[in-house]
Amino acid sequence: MSVAPEALQAAFPDALHGVSADGIPHILIHPAQLVETARRCRDELGFVRWIDMTAVDEPEMEPRFELQYLLYSMAEHAWVRLKTQTDDAAPSVTGVFPGANWYEREVFDLFGVTFEGHPNMTRIMMPDGWSGHPLRRDYPIGGEPVDFTVTREIMGTGGGNELRG
Repeated sequence: MSVAPEALQAAFPDALHGVSADGIPHILIHPAQLVETARRCRDELGFVRWIDMTAVDEPEMEPRFELQYLLYSMAEHAWVRLKTQTDDAAPSVTGVFPGANWYEREVFDLFGVTFEGHPNMTRIMMPDGWSGHPLRRDYPIGGEPVDFTVTREIMGTGGGNELRG
């Protein structure tokens, strides 16, 4: 179930509205409106549950990244998706939804989008010294050797089982 599109249209008349392929209504907003829109969705419309966040990378588009935030209203059993677009940065929503902390760090780490006002904008998945952001569509693939049993002789790796005897 999802919130009535009319309710979202009335609450955010200046935003672009639509319904995603999965039937969830979405609101496309400017990054400067993100925190206030998230706060209003929580406080006025009852979307109190943080569910997820991700990024979509379209290098040929301007702006390049679309950030998508999924919220849920437990009282109404309804979903809403907030979307914003940016080339490199967006405000952090951790002040509204503290659970967004690690999600924003993941998007930073894997896509390179920074979140202004985030309490700890550091890598969360890749090693600290890693160069680049591996989920960008222009990131080179196949550049990191992986230790598999079938490649140990080729790669000269021991596989990590030497201590097991």
